[in-house]
Amino acid sequence: MASTPVTVDHDDPKNPLLPVITDHPIQRPAESFQFSLQSILTPKNVFILLGPLLCAVICLCVKLDGPTSSRNMLAVLAWIFVWWMTEAVPMPITSMAPLFLFPLFGICSSDDVAHSYMDDVIALVLGSFILALAVEHYNIHRRLALNVLQKLIVNYSNMLRGDPVEMDRQH
Repeated sequence: MASTPVTVDHDDPKNPLLPVITDHPIQRPAESFQFSLQSILTPKNVFILLGPLLCAVICLCVKLDGPTSSRNMLAVLAWIFVWWMTEAVPMPITSMAPLFLFPLFGICSSDDVAHSYMDDVIALVLGSFILALAVEHYNIHRRLALNVLQKLIVNYSNMLRGDPVEMDRQH
């Protein structure tokens, strides 16, 4: 049985611009289950689940000399490594995963992890990146360059040629 498109008035805002198919084939439950299974088992979702599964396998099967926190650290490292390398989870979430995974697995306290994230050097680098983004967003770098050129260049035709001699004569 062939599908028959319905003609649609394109000036009517309530009707879509594409033709509407009235006769839909009936989906069998097996086909819809297979479709939903294919939509769930995407590579991204497999990698999202692979991280915790690998962590569980390491926690259950690997025996290391020393405290259990060393085994747990290896398991959490594997989890984060899978997410980091496959980019299944956005990088900011992956980079913050130790904040909740380390205390959850008994590796260290949440205060120690948070203190590691906000070390003085890390805060300085983060602040520098934020400042650089603000400078770029508001075009301060271009304004600064134009002000420097206005102060140093007398003849603008030499500036357009890139003549460094003009700047040497001023000093």
